[in-house]
Amino acid sequence: MTFRTFIFLMLSLFVGGVVADGVPQVVQDKAAELIPDRSPDSVSPTPVAGLYEVTFGTQVVYLFEDGQHLLSGDLIDLDAGANLTEDARKSGRKAVIDGLDKAGMVIFAPPNPVSSITVFTDTECGYCVRLHDEIDQLMAGGVEVRYLGYPRAGLQSTSFNTLVSVWCSDNPQQAMTDAKSGRSVEPRTCQTDIAQHMEAAEGVGVRGTPTIVLEDGKTIPGYVPAGDLIPMALTATSAIN
Repeated sequence: MTFRTFIFLMLSLFVGGVVADGVPQVVQDKAAELIPDRSPDSVSPTPVAGLYEVTFGTQVVYLFEDGQHLLSGDLIDLDAGANLTEDARKSGRKAVIDGLDKAGMVIFAPPNPVSSITVFTDTECGYCVRLHDEIDQLMAGGVEVRYLGYPRAGLQSTSFNTLVSVWCSDNPQQAMTDAKSGRSVEPRTCQTDIAQHMEAAEGVGVRGTPTIVLEDGKTIPGYVPAGDLIPMALTATSAIN
């Protein structure tokens, strides 16, 4: 595998083109060459003199001001205790989720939501069932739960067919609860956004279910009890407001 091929595989999904003030032209030019026929989402200075952040979706690399040296890894601000690279990734994940149509999700909403979580889910996932069992507790805490379909076995699987039936039901919320409770769901077919959800999962970096995305773009891989998840969701919402 060539170095250029490695970079192509490492960098991700979205076309953008925001270049901050003060970025040397040689850095702009080199950033534009990293992926053929693709522009970076952003090129911007970092707190480190002579080092520039280049983002492609949720993937982040760094170019030095000479345009010849590239750094792949996390940039940590030791004084602040902050992972600057993860902050950039969170922004990329947030953009992925914000780009999805809420009308294509199965949503459990409290009367007056104060926060939301987006959950990549599969009806044949034990920890997805466990999280769903606490849906009432999450909503009582003011958290809206937005489900995206992610059949782990793929688009030709029985779990995909079940998810389609849930999405196409006259009452998707009840169908989701039935499916995750082991009850049968009437087979249905219709146009859904599940294929788009799976593409979004690649951009977010989903490796299993449930994967929870908070409003600030932070991801939580796996089940978290509602009592712990509610304050995490509220903190993420506060961070962007």
